Amino acid sequence: MKRLTFSLLYVALLAVTGALAQDDSKQLALYLKSGDVLTGTVKKVDEDGVKLDIGDGIELFIRWDYTRGDKHYELRKGAADFSKIKSVLKLADFCHQFAMDEEEAWVLVAALKLEPNNQALRDRLKELPKVEGLEIPGEAETPQPEPQPEPKPEVGKEPDKPLPPPTRKGFSVYIQMVTADDTAKTWMEDHFKEMNYTVGSEKDHEIRAELDLKLTLVKNPDFMGAELYAIYDGVLTWKLYKKGERTAFAQKTVKNEGLRRDTRDEARSRCRTELCETAFTEMFNEMEKLR
Repeated sequence: MKRLTFSLLYVALLAVTGALAQDDSKQLALYLKSGDVLTGTVKKVDEDGVKLDIGDGIELFIRWDYTRGDKHYELRKGAADFSKIKSVLKLADFCHQFAMDEEEAWVLVAALKLEPNNQALRDRLKELPKVEGLEIPGEAETPQPEPQPEPKPEVGKEPDKPLPPPTRKGFSVYIQMVTADDTAKTWMEDHFKEMNYTVGSEKDHEIRAELDLKLTLVKNPDFMGAELYAIYDGVLTWKLYKKGERTAFAQKTVKNEGLRRDTRDEARSRCRTELCETAFTEMFNEMEKLR
């Protein structure tokens, strides 16, 4: 009875689509985002989902959005047509949806082989972590210079001693958050320390960095109590003030729209980090102009 009820529930929620790409009659344990495992015979697989025969004459079509796609990459990959750019990009979007960065990188390279001049694909690939052994079409490796022999010291003359490395003292920076966000504040302070700056206080600083960070949950659908994905928008406005001055000597607003991850926490964290990375680089460059 439980099996029949479960089957009827899926029949009600998931629509069976038309023509499917391939026919692989084999048993499959299909993992769902809800935590359930649906077992049946694979009837057909295409770019939109899997058609299963779960017995008792019941066939269900389950869309990839409802599955644990990270467990079924090879099955989804087999439905892609690598001679057609739209099919390859759809596979890349599937990888992105399930945070499979390495697989997405390989698929984007396959897309670049079809459209080598597509700059949008190259930009998208640069946003992913680098994958060892991945050869990107049109990007030749930088030739390494041949090693030069070290000059022999003159007889009777001591070799020159190397000069000590220059020391650089950075500014003392006070991070002021307009809207409280301890994670963003700590991130900024740590990165300024890495650049030999010091963290100041409200009363003792050389430069005050005012940050106004806003993170907005745009979309967060769920299925049977499990998150399908989450989309966040973010805006970060930064302003730099010299101590005692009320007019900023530099300011800018950076945005991050439509960032998508599997959960709210992942999407929010990544959106914040990307905004902080961009803002930090801009602020640091403006401060270095004062040196």
